[in-house]
Amino acid sequence: MEDYVKEHGISIGIKRSKKRLFIEIAMIGKLTHEDYKIFVPMIDKALKEAKELEIDLLVDMRKFKGWDMLAAWDDFKFGVKHRNAFDKMAIVGNKKWEKTSSAMMSHMMKGKSKFFQERGPALTWLMK
Repeated sequence: MEDYVKEHGISIGIKRSKKRLFIEIAMIGKLTHEDYKIFVPMIDKALKEAKELEIDLLVDMRKFKGWDMLAAWDDFKFGVKHRNAFDKMAIVGNKKWEKTSSAMMSHMMKGKSKFFQERGPALTWLMK
């Protein structure tokens, strides 16, 4: 019998250079509405202050296990709201549905989007 709290949440890294803002998000475990209540304002603030910068996003989904119902809605709203915020978006995952949803998402955003199975090639693509 295992008695532990399952790890879940969204890890955020934000790096800035003179002309570029790089955001890296790692989705971990099964995400909740509470996770998005913390995550969304942080990203909103970073994007608001990144005026006239190129903004690239890396989303690492390799440890992602899904959403609760409200978190899935939160994720959809976030995607719609920020679909034109990113110049390039790399999705790193290991499931077929992640690759499929990445391809669908690329048609709804102004920037480029690409799916990868490993973080290294995703970073290389983003930095070009």
